[in-house]
Amino acid sequence: MENNSKSRRKFIQNMTGLGVLGLFGAGSIFGAKYLKSAPLRLRPPGAVAEEEFLGLCIKCGQCLQVCPYDSIKLEDIDGKVGVGMAYIEPRERGCYLCEAFPCILACPSGALDHEKDSIEFVHMGVAVINDLDSCLAKIGKAVPDKAIDRIYEHTEVLREEERRDHKVQKNPNDNEKRTLQKQVLEKLEKHRGENPCTICADMCPFHPDPTKAIGMVEIANGKLAPEIREACNGCGVCVELCPVDIIKVVPRKTYKEVYKNV
Repeated sequence: MENNSKSRRKFIQNMTGLGVLGLFGAGSIFGAKYLKSAPLRLRPPGAVAEEEFLGLCIKCGQCLQVCPYDSIKLEDIDGKVGVGMAYIEPRERGCYLCEAFPCILACPSGALDHEKDSIEFVHMGVAVINDLDSCLAKIGKAVPDKAIDRIYEHTEVLREEERRDHKVQKNPNDNEKRTLQKQVLEKLEKHRGENPCTICADMCPFHPDPTKAIGMVEIANGKLAPEIREACNGCGVCVELCPVDIIKVVPRKTYKEVYKNV
């Protein structure tokens, strides 16, 4: 079974390589290192190494179709040779780390590794805090309405009136996708006007214990500030929800690589 899987993966690599490099005389997939998207994209859970991912992703969009949070996008023409490949833009929608990881299970090519379909194997990158001095918790400012309203505006499953009024309406006929995304907004609403802001820590979807990935710590003058911790896997939800956009994800990096001197 393992040999068959490797053969199938190699076949897809070769076929994809021919498709990308056909104009250059059917070049091999080993040219993939020259095809990296710029800048490096955050890939969905289970993504294999970037060069291998570029060879294996067949741009079918099945991962996008099954994602219940609309977290996954397909690269457009600005992605250069990465056009059509799956990625996550965390400021627009982070990955909410579904327990079943349907995106991995739906991938037919091995670009998302089926053996990495549980939380302990998911590693997309690691979060970093770019400007702690602007953190609402640190400077003691309340969460503004516009920070919460912004999430309504990019939640695609909402009805027009829900998006306009910034208020979800419970409907027994809502499908699972709509229900899950509304649950995010309902939880987020509890932070409207909050002081100190704890959105990044409280909304972290890492399971079973989000405090292993991020938490609030006390700093000078009794203020709080977020702390990125070793279990952070770069899901990007804190990036999406941060009211002042001070958190970023470094794709493909580990906690030890980024915080080696901490």
